[in-house]
Amino acid sequence: MFTRRVMTSLAALCVACVTQFAWADDDAVLSPNAKPFGYSLTSMASATALFDSSGNNLSYYPMTPFQILYADFSKSYFVNVTCRDGSAGFTQHGGNVFVVKYGTPFYVPLFTVDDSPPVLGAFPTGPGNAAQYFFGSAGYGGHEFSLIADEESTPIGPGYVAGPVTSTSPLLDGGGSHLIALGAFVRALPPGTHTVTIRGEVASAALLSTYGFGCDREDFTYVVKVLSKAESQ
Repeated sequence: MFTRRVMTSLAALCVACVTQFAWADDDAVLSPNAKPFGYSLTSMASATALFDSSGNNLSYYPMTPFQILYADFSKSYFVNVTCRDGSAGFTQHGGNVFVVKYGTPFYVPLFTVDDSPPVLGAFPTGPGNAAQYFFGSAGYGGHEFSLIADEESTPIGPGYVAGPVTSTSPLLDGGGSHLIALGAFVRALPPGTHTVTIRGEVASAALLSTYGFGCDREDFTYVVKVLSKAESQ
């Protein structure tokens, strides 16, 4: 089964209040090998497995040093589309709004897949073939994933795939125990209002045969207000 953490297209609503910010010499999105506060992408995939598979039930929100950007699925919606192979698919839009203290870093999950039934093909048993499973044409066929922090776009490719991680409790979307996550760390943003957008698509014949649709696209935007130092006291 697959789930995702995403958020709504609120950029149009908040475009007038978005703070423009030049990132100087530092990119907003950290490299996939970064370990802020000692956490790796694999650590976060494990920490968020139950939260993710619950559909973002806050009872399962993990305690970490990061603000996790997650969807409010009550505000998400689907648009039917025709996939490149002519099959039926959809684009999901959704989102959330966050207010965080000055200096708060972020973890942004873009997409997750796990081994709760139905399982697409042979679920990987180790990290060596997890990226191929997610991005390869014989698997989910992921492509064109990106994270846009304000106006800075970063491609999110195979290096950002983490897992499979093993959950100590059954996953909440069907009882699986292993999860693969595509995610990224975003450094702390300056005071003001920002948008963080994620986009991408999974599309393959295996997706169609397993789930009944040929493609699943996402276009989600987080609106994040960062408080000033004084407001954060």
